[in-house]
Amino acid sequence: MYRAISNKFPYLELRLFLAIIMSIIIIIADGKLNMFLRFKNYIENFIYLFYFLCDKPRYIFDYASKILEESNKLILENHTLRQELFLKNSELLLIDQYKQENRKLRELLHSPLCYNKRKVITKILFVNTDPYDNQILISQGTNDDVYIGQPVITDTGIIGQVVSTNTFSSRVMLICNPAHALPVQIKRNNIRFILMGCGYNTDLRAEYPGNLDVCIGDTLVTSGLDGRFPEGYPVAIVSNITIKPEKDFTIIRAYPTVKLQCLRYAILIWKQQ
Repeated sequence: MYRAISNKFPYLELRLFLAIIMSIIIIIADGKLNMFLRFKNYIENFIYLFYFLCDKPRYIFDYASKILEESNKLILENHTLRQELFLKNSELLLIDQYKQENRKLRELLHSPLCYNKRKVITKILFVNTDPYDNQILISQGTNDDVYIGQPVITDTGIIGQVVSTNTFSSRVMLICNPAHALPVQIKRNNIRFILMGCGYNTDLRAEYPGNLDVCIGDTLVTSGLDGRFPEGYPVAIVSNITIKPEKDFTIIRAYPTVKLQCLRYAILIWKQQ
């Protein structure tokens, strides 16, 4: 078997010997003369390029992942900021309303109509606009010492009077209610008469026997004769005068100084002790 291989490759041992000798010569020559330095540099550069190209996809993937992560973060932050901005804008819509409400409350608190009297601002909870039952519901009741017959005003005049009370709320009959009658006088000359309600969005009405010294634009104020409303509070402005000679009386129409359609707050006043 060995002889067959030797016969087939008669120079195998010689070739191995020559390869070993050449390897030793190359190693010694490279160590002494740096004969293969340039070749090694080429190999190293090729290996570096190979590593660089192999590493580039991972770098691109990491960079793309980072960009995508930052993009998602920016999208989330943008979405959050948009929601916050939306909420802030919705709150800004109420700023004018808050300013107006604050101004109204200040006017009520500094109303010249109720100096030297106990006064409490009340919120109007409900308005009944039924033509024959003009009443409002306020947020004060017997717990706040509200009583039946108590006058209710605003900073511009008389609203009405309390007609029923509960623990935490009360009902107020407006001066426009057909069942409401209020003693008034002309501010200019102190002529007195009774002013009646005629329903929601309708001028108040009074009938005076005989001729009457009254002019359109005259201010009607409370006379104080009923013992409920103090004297001098504005009630209405004369808007129309009709004289009936055959029946010898004068019909007076007057619109309230308070805009009863726009009520939100009111003032409860107590009798002086």
